Amino acid sequence: MRIERKFVAGAALAVAVIAIAAWRIGAASTRTLGTRYPLPANPLTVTPAPEMAKDGARLAHLNGCFSCHGADLAGRVIFTGWFGTRIVAPNLTRLARHRTDAELALAIRFGLKPDRTSLIDMPSARYVKSSDGDVAAIIAYLRTLPERPDTAPKPRWRFGGRALLAMKLLPVAAPMVDRSARGPIRTPTAPRALGHYLTQSQCAVCHGPDLAGEPEEDSPSLRFSIRHYSLGVFERFFATGRPRKGHGTQTMTPLIKRRLHYLTKADIRAIYVYLNTKKRNG
Repeated sequence: MRIERKFVAGAALAVAVIAIAAWRIGAASTRTLGTRYPLPANPLTVTPAPEMAKDGARLAHLNGCFSCHGADLAGRVIFTGWFGTRIVAPNLTRLARHRTDAELALAIRFGLKPDRTSLIDMPSARYVKSSDGDVAAIIAYLRTLPERPDTAPKPRWRFGGRALLAMKLLPVAAPMVDRSARGPIRTPTAPRALGHYLTQSQCAVCHGPDLAGEPEEDSPSLRFSIRHYSLGVFERFFATGRPRKGHGTQTMTPLIKRRLHYLTKADIRAIYVYLNTKKRNG
């Protein structure tokens, strides 16, 4: 009888602990999903125009829009968690029809929905460094696309996903954005300035803001590596994915083939000039 009572008491305690934990997880995740962030002043100061669309298509590929939102940008499941949680990159062809320029810029650069809550797993911490002109070009391109039906099911939150949110294991976009790092109004054209802009928006996420390499990413110092490249070999690297010694790299080769080959020849030369400039602080 005593054993039965101890078992019942232990089971009741376990149920109580689980219930409290579930309540805390639910409360914490609801807080995270419902937090509203202040709006930035003038999220987009350049008006998208039809003539920007061609370059916008290139920039959409370069910045990985197709990797997350699908080959036709009509949406894609990017995360499936415990017990049915589902995070979906939405249908951009539909959003382009139902969002203003400012609302699209808020999502791209600041990770914000129109209601000022945060997007999940949106790399706005990188995109905030994009110029107003580049963001406007991408928006102009999106507006040229015919609206397509959603190719992914709707997002869904379940206990497992909420637990990951509560433990801060899912990237919440808005609080990760450094608004002081906001990009310029227009994309620079002078080689050194353009090289600085491109390395900050394309390279710094893996190689660090000073481009000296990140041990956690196992990425080398670009300042050191560039010494071993002539301009011709550097251009070939971005055209083919084959570095100086002729061998592919585990990270860069697929990244170049997937999106970095959309860098123009002028972009690549600007990066080369910048990396070979002693003063690299802008």
